[in-house]
Amino acid sequence: MVSCEALLVSQEPNLILMFKLFLPFYLVFLAFSLQAQIPHLIGKTIVDMQTGQITCDFTITNIPDLGKDYQLLLNKGFNIKHLKNATGEVIKYDGFYNGKMRGEGLVYTPSNKNEILENPKQLSISYTGAFPIYKDEYNFLDFKGLIAFNGTTLRASEQSKWYPIIYDVKADQQLEQITFDITVECKNAQQIFVNGDLPKAGPSANFKSRVPLAPMLFIGNYNVQQTSNALFLNTDMNKAQLAVFEKEIAEMKAYYNKVLGIPYETKNVFIEHTAIEKFNKGRTWGFASYPTIAIAGGKLGETIDEINKKFKDSTDYPFYAHEVGHYYFGNVLQPNSTLFWFFLESTAEYLSVKASEAKFGKTYSSTYFKNASNNLRNFKAVPLNKVTEINQINGTYRYNYGPLILRGLEQIIGEKRMFGFLKQCLNAKGKPTDYAFLKEQALKSGISNKEWGLFEKQFIESENVTALIKY
Repeated sequence: MVSCEALLVSQEPNLILMFKLFLPFYLVFLAFSLQAQIPHLIGKTIVDMQTGQITCDFTITNIPDLGKDYQLLLNKGFNIKHLKNATGEVIKYDGFYNGKMRGEGLVYTPSNKNEILENPKQLSISYTGAFPIYKDEYNFLDFKGLIAFNGTTLRASEQSKWYPIIYDVKADQQLEQITFDITVECKNAQQIFVNGDLPKAGPSANFKSRVPLAPMLFIGNYNVQQTSNALFLNTDMNKAQLAVFEKEIAEMKAYYNKVLGIPYETKNVFIEHTAIEKFNKGRTWGFASYPTIAIAGGKLGETIDEINKKFKDSTDYPFYAHEVGHYYFGNVLQPNSTLFWFFLESTAEYLSVKASEAKFGKTYSSTYFKNASNNLRNFKAVPLNKVTEINQINGTYRYNYGPLILRGLEQIIGEKRMFGFLKQCLNAKGKPTDYAFLKEQALKSGISNKEWGLFEKQFIESENVTALIKY
């Protein structure tokens, strides 16, 4: 029987008991095996829901030995009070004037006698910033990288860089996934959640994770519901809706395990939140910060057909399959470098099409690729082997055009070998995910030079492949 009542403070021990195996044992083992490489965050965050102010006092320990080839990234909305070294001495840093941006964050480099501080084992940073509160007004957009106050909740993912992130310059990798022991205080909040731990009652709570994860924040006044395999934050679903939702997600996980050979055993957290961008009716948006999946646009319960025990709309299944797919491309493989967006989003979208094809039949994928090809006939893409900067792969490219390129490879080598190629990519970690990586993993997976040459000529070097897509 699925339990769906809202969890009160007194029920928290039962929640902890149920989720004590929140992460598979192999991930815990992995965390210990990589301990020397994973930054650890200690400290306190104070959030004021009335003013949008966030104040943090953090210490980063266990910083990898990167020599001088590192940077410190922090959301551009924060002002640094001071930066200290391991002995507690206030130190200089570059980036406070005419600073450079990396994504949503300003780039800072700690200094020592006018040079970059080499191999700091520990850095302490205090900072504060205030962010807009959207109650009756909207921004022109919302996305994962925003620190979003909507008058009821605060949402801040790792992409927003609400906490300091070490950037490995040589590997072109943001070390977003960390271990942590932090306290979050918010006097106006009934519930506080930090990804990697359990939601806890406000106004103050401590959160810990020995497994490296991205500590997304979700704070506010909301209910918590549970099933045997997931937590649901800010939802209001009945037992039948929860059971159907969980069944559909479990089906996606089973499919990915079958075709990729990598199990998805982790219990998820699903967050229903209100976007700070005005959505037209029917629009849904989501993002993943493993193992959390956040969804905006409508109510989760309204997507469920209780009589037929499935999602009401056929578009809901691929939507969630895309987000579930980010466990593989986004967590198992953490993309970086020039093909960051291709490996993060194009692969997840391609997987969602294949999962939906398994659910609904070949008609689904045929219709998907036909519509995508028709819609993109005039799209002009930078060939993958000529991409030199990650944002050359824009939104249309990464979500719509990239899956067509992957479909092209499938047309040449077949579905079974296509999954073998994707699995090879997932098993190749710690390398820049650039074009050389793409080709290297293809050849290692058993794709011949002749096959790759054909794919390269037809689908990589072309500025538009829509005429070549079979459906």
